[in-house]
Amino acid sequence: ADIILWSSGNWASSGLVIPHAAFRGRAFVLAPACEIAAGWRDPVSGLSLAHLHARLTRPRPLPR
Repeated sequence: ADIILWSSGNWASSGLVIPHAAFRGRAFVLAPACEIAAGWRDPVSGLSLAHLHARLTRPRPLPR
């Protein structure tokens, strides 16, 4: 099981790192998290979940 986030910020041990290292790049994690706590800030980047989700899902021009 993965622990994505917790209210006390960061945690690291030999077998567990919180926040999960890849959650910032996973829309399937960020979308429901935003519904619960869009203003919660990632303790590593300082960005809100809403901001992280917007950065990940914003429309981008197609390559030429």
